[in-house]
Amino acid sequence: MKLSNPLSTHYRLLTAILLALICLGCSIGPEYSKPKIKKPNHWKGQQKALTPKKLAAISTYWTMFNDPVLTELIDRSNTNNLSLQESFLRIQEATASAGVSFSDFFPQIDATTDLATRRRSESVASAISGAENDFLSVGARLNWELDLLGRLRRLQESAQANLEATLEDYFDTQVILYSQVASTYITYCTNSARISLAKENIKNQKESLQLARELFTAGIAPELDVKQAESNLGETEATLPSLRIQLAQAKHQLAVLIGTLPEELDGLLLSNRKIPTIKKFSRKSLPLDILRQRPDIRRAERNLAAQHALIGASQAEHFPIISLPGQISFEALNNLEDAFRTNSMAYTIGPSVSWNIFNAGKISRNVEIQEARTQQLNRRYQQSVLIAVQEIENALVGIKEEKLRQLSLEKSVAASKEAVSLVKALYASGLTDFQNVLDSERRYFIQQLSLADSIGTLAQNNVALYRSLGGGWEVPLQNLKTKKTKNLSKKSKRKVIVEPHK
Repeated sequence: MKLSNPLSTHYRLLTAILLALICLGCSIGPEYSKPKIKKPNHWKGQQKALTPKKLAAISTYWTMFNDPVLTELIDRSNTNNLSLQESFLRIQEATASAGVSFSDFFPQIDATTDLATRRRSESVASAISGAENDFLSVGARLNWELDLLGRLRRLQESAQANLEATLEDYFDTQVILYSQVASTYITYCTNSARISLAKENIKNQKESLQLARELFTAGIAPELDVKQAESNLGETEATLPSLRIQLAQAKHQLAVLIGTLPEELDGLLLSNRKIPTIKKFSRKSLPLDILRQRPDIRRAERNLAAQHALIGASQAEHFPIISLPGQISFEALNNLEDAFRTNSMAYTIGPSVSWNIFNAGKISRNVEIQEARTQQLNRRYQQSVLIAVQEIENALVGIKEEKLRQLSLEKSVAASKEAVSLVKALYASGLTDFQNVLDSERRYFIQQLSLADSIGTLAQNNVALYRSLGGGWEVPLQNLKTKKTKNLSKKSKRKVIVEPHK
């Protein structure tokens, strides 16, 4: 009768126990759930949620301005902006990092080789085959951590959430970029309109100067009228250089945003650009659930989830870490030709337990650190929602009040224009002095500039609103899925989710 090896029996029993634990394995630490936050039931003047069709319109809100130049600038920025490209490269980095974390679930195998000549002492050599030997060892070393308590699973959970947060950061970069392009373009157009108004008033004031000179030559008006007209004209002409500086600065900023040199925009940014406007705006088209659209809030939630998983990973340090190390090799002494024979094989295999029994509270303190950081990110997440609501409400108030201001300025400009015509006619007839002409022209110019600023401000407020709603990232997301993310994991068989968190 052949007796069983008791050591082999123990290994079988231990292996069965380990396999049972793996099958029943759980993850240490609290399970994550999204924090509940307050969100508005409706915006002022709005009673229902946004339809998918209108939500899609928000994702390309700049098309509502009906300005092909703005659309072209947005398209170029999506392709060439360097900050956006850098953000995408961070997605690749985070994807690779998630893959590294995923690989920890599998055995790590290293090839080993050892070829050496050994010289032993005489006392040892007398007990073995000589003082000097040639030794060859060729094999592989195995190390496999058995994730019985879910430490590795928590780390993988954190890495996955970090990847999703990086994706949301990319989308947030898009939202910010498109709003910056739109805002800078509106600034450019506003300054272009202000320059046109200045030139128009310079032309009118030159006519007033010519009229004052003619009346002075005829002996009807004093020379003071001529000097005042020259002073008024010079003051208006002095506004042009500063306006041209602001126009050039806006152009240079646009060049940076679309990743090109300013000279390459000469054919696109023609002079006398009208300030883009959105003709119709309804509060009923605003989304109630800003969490669905704003990537910065989604990123804050994913950062919270990533940090939350580290609590469990830290708590797992209280318990033993069980691994399965092993080594197999072919060895030969002196006669190296025998190295790869069957009887030259040597191996070592067996479970290994590492347990930090005493650490003076270090592990407990580390758990407290992770819990405190989680609470910090929880507060940051809730704060980001409140800031989003603030930005939306501010933009809504800005749009409403600026519309009223614009209507008043339109009436004021129309009245000032008629006043200038009337006062010039009265001055030519000798029925009023030139001071009234100067005051009317100055007032007309100032109100024209104010109206242009108001139109630009209203457009800026619209951009600010759609930026605060998270507009601008859903359509580019399709390009990211079809063109870019398929390259992120095609070289790996691991399952790394690169879709945004729902």
